[in-house]
Amino acid sequence: MKPVFIVLIIFLLIDGVAAHGMEITPESFIVIADNSTGKLARSVADETGVNVTVYRFQSAADVEHELEHALGNPNKKILAVAYQDVVKSFLEKHPELSDRVMYCSPDEASIRDKLIELNSVDTENIESDFMTPFFSGTLIGVIVGIVIGAVWMKRK
Repeated sequence: MKPVFIVLIIFLLIDGVAAHGMEITPESFIVIADNSTGKLARSVADETGVNVTVYRFQSAADVEHELEHALGNPNKKILAVAYQDVVKSFLEKHPELSDRVMYCSPDEASIRDKLIELNSVDTENIESDFMTPFFSGTLIGVIVGIVIGAVWMKRK
Protein backbone atom coordinates (compact mmCIF):
# COMPACT_ATOMS: atom_id res chain seq x y z
CA MET A 1 0.00 0.00 0.00
CA LYS A 2 2.86 2.37 0.79
CA PRO A 3 4.45 2.16 -2.69
CA VAL A 4 1.09 3.00 -4.29
CA PHE A 5 0.74 5.99 -1.97
CA ILE A 6 4.27 7.18 -2.75
CA VAL A 7 3.74 6.83 -6.51
CA LEU A 8 0.47 8.75 -6.20
CA ILE A 9 2.24 11.58 -4.37
CA ILE A 10 4.97 11.65 -7.03
CA PHE A 11 2.42 12.03 -9.81
CA LEU A 12 0.64 14.79 -7.92
CA LEU A 13 3.90 16.71 -7.55
CA ILE A 14 4.86 16.51 -11.22
CA ASP A 15 4.00 19.63 -13.23
CA GLY A 16 2.26 19.34 -16.55
CA VAL A 17 4.42 19.29 -19.64
CA ALA A 18 3.60 21.76 -22.41
CA ALA A 19 4.70 19.90 -25.50
CA HIS A 20 3.28 21.13 -28.77
CA GLY A 21 5.51 19.81 -31.48
CA MET A 22 8.82 20.43 -33.10
CA GLU A 23 10.03 23.91 -33.96
CA ILE A 24 10.09 24.31 -37.73
CA THR A 25 12.16 27.50 -37.67
CA PRO A 26 15.35 26.84 -35.70
CA GLU A 27 16.86 30.21 -36.61
CA SER A 28 16.99 32.83 -33.88
CA PHE A 29 15.77 35.76 -36.05
CA ILE A 30 12.88 35.20 -38.44
CA VAL A 31 10.36 37.20 -40.42
CA ILE A 32 6.80 35.93 -40.67
CA ALA A 33 5.42 36.63 -44.13
CA ASP A 34 2.86 35.25 -46.54
CA ASN A 35 2.93 34.80 -50.31
CA SER A 36 2.29 38.48 -51.01
CA THR A 37 4.82 39.93 -48.51
CA GLY A 38 7.64 37.39 -48.54
CA LYS A 39 9.54 38.76 -51.52
CA LEU A 40 9.41 42.34 -50.23
CA ALA A 41 10.58 41.30 -46.75
CA ARG A 42 13.47 39.31 -48.22
CA SER A 43 14.62 42.19 -50.42
CA VAL A 44 14.49 44.71 -47.54
CA ALA A 45 16.42 42.32 -45.30
CA ASP A 46 19.07 41.90 -47.99
CA GLU A 47 19.32 45.67 -48.48
CA THR A 48 19.76 46.35 -44.77
CA GLY A 49 22.26 43.53 -44.33
CA VAL A 50 20.38 41.98 -41.41
CA ASN A 51 20.92 38.24 -41.05
CA VAL A 52 17.31 37.05 -40.96
CA THR A 53 15.34 34.18 -42.44
CA VAL A 54 12.00 34.93 -44.10
CA TYR A 55 9.32 32.25 -43.77
CA ARG A 56 6.09 32.23 -45.75
CA PHE A 57 3.37 30.89 -43.52
CA GLN A 58 0.13 29.51 -44.89
CA SER A 59 -2.19 29.85 -41.89
CA ALA A 60 -2.74 31.76 -38.67
CA ALA A 61 -2.47 28.53 -36.69
CA ASP A 62 1.06 27.96 -37.98
CA VAL A 63 1.99 31.52 -36.99
CA GLU A 64 0.60 31.09 -33.49
CA HIS A 65 2.46 27.81 -33.14
CA GLU A 66 5.69 29.56 -34.09
CA LEU A 67 5.03 32.36 -31.63
CA GLU A 68 4.63 29.80 -28.85
CA HIS A 69 8.20 28.70 -29.48
CA ALA A 70 9.36 32.21 -28.61
CA LEU A 71 8.00 31.63 -25.10
CA GLY A 72 10.52 28.87 -24.45
CA ASN A 73 13.42 30.24 -26.49
CA PRO A 74 14.73 33.53 -25.05
CA ASN A 75 17.01 34.02 -28.08
CA LYS A 76 14.18 33.98 -30.63
CA LYS A 77 13.35 37.28 -32.36
CA ILE A 78 10.33 37.49 -34.66
CA LEU A 79 9.10 40.22 -36.98
CA ALA A 80 5.67 39.73 -38.51
CA VAL A 81 5.04 41.42 -41.84
CA ALA A 82 1.90 39.35 -42.36
CA TYR A 83 -0.62 37.97 -39.85
CA GLN A 84 -0.31 41.11 -37.71
CA ASP A 85 -3.65 40.48 -36.01
CA VAL A 86 -2.48 37.06 -34.80
CA VAL A 87 0.77 38.53 -33.46
CA LYS A 88 -1.05 41.45 -31.82
CA SER A 89 -3.47 39.16 -29.96
CA PHE A 90 -0.58 36.89 -28.94
CA LEU A 91 1.37 39.85 -27.55
CA GLU A 92 -1.69 40.95 -25.57
CA LYS A 93 -1.60 37.56 -23.84
CA HIS A 94 2.21 37.56 -23.47
CA PRO A 95 3.46 41.14 -23.07
CA GLU A 96 6.84 39.89 -21.83
CA LEU A 97 7.72 39.09 -25.46
CA SER A 98 7.11 42.61 -26.77
CA ASP A 99 10.83 43.39 -26.97
CA ARG A 100 11.55 40.28 -29.12
CA VAL A 101 8.33 39.85 -31.11
CA MET A 102 7.11 42.75 -33.24
CA TYR A 103 4.85 43.37 -36.19
CA CYS A 104 4.84 46.03 -38.88
CA SER A 105 2.94 47.09 -41.94
CA PRO A 106 4.03 45.50 -45.22
CA ASP A 107 5.86 48.52 -46.63
CA GLU A 108 9.56 48.95 -47.22
CA ALA A 109 10.25 51.71 -44.66
CA SER A 110 8.34 50.02 -41.84
CA ILE A 111 10.03 46.67 -42.45
CA ARG A 112 13.48 48.30 -42.54
CA ASP A 113 12.89 50.21 -39.26
CA LYS A 114 11.61 47.15 -37.40
CA LEU A 115 14.38 44.91 -38.75
CA ILE A 116 17.01 47.34 -37.50
CA GLU A 117 15.23 47.73 -34.16
CA LEU A 118 14.94 43.97 -33.61
CA ASN A 119 18.49 43.37 -34.77
CA SER A 120 19.74 45.69 -32.02
CA VAL A 121 17.91 43.76 -29.26
CA ASP A 122 20.45 41.91 -27.12
CA THR A 123 18.99 38.49 -26.37
CA GLU A 124 22.18 37.25 -24.69
CA ASN A 125 21.40 39.07 -21.43
CA ILE A 126 17.81 37.87 -21.13
CA GLU A 127 17.55 35.65 -18.09
CA SER A 128 15.88 32.32 -18.51
CA ASP A 129 14.54 30.36 -15.59
CA PHE A 130 16.87 27.36 -15.41
CA MET A 131 16.87 26.59 -11.70
CA THR A 132 13.18 25.75 -11.28
CA PRO A 133 13.13 22.93 -13.87
CA PHE A 134 16.53 21.76 -12.64
CA PHE A 135 15.44 21.47 -9.01
CA SER A 136 12.09 19.93 -10.00
CA GLY A 137 13.85 17.27 -12.05
CA THR A 138 16.36 16.63 -9.28
CA LEU A 139 13.60 16.24 -6.69
CA ILE A 140 11.62 13.88 -8.92
CA GLY A 141 14.77 11.85 -9.64
CA VAL A 142 15.60 11.53 -5.95
CA ILE A 143 12.05 10.46 -5.04
CA VAL A 144 11.86 7.92 -7.87
CA GLY A 145 15.32 6.64 -6.92
CA ILE A 146 14.28 6.17 -3.29
CA VAL A 147 11.12 4.31 -4.31
CA ILE A 148 12.99 2.05 -6.72
CA GLY A 149 15.71 1.45 -4.12
CA ALA A 150 13.15 0.60 -1.44
CA VAL A 151 11.33 -1.85 -3.73
CA TRP A 152 14.61 -3.43 -4.79
CA MET A 153 15.86 -3.82 -1.20
CA LYS A 154 12.51 -5.27 -0.13
CA ARG A 155 12.80 -8.01 -2.77
CA LYS A 156 16.26 -9.06 -1.63
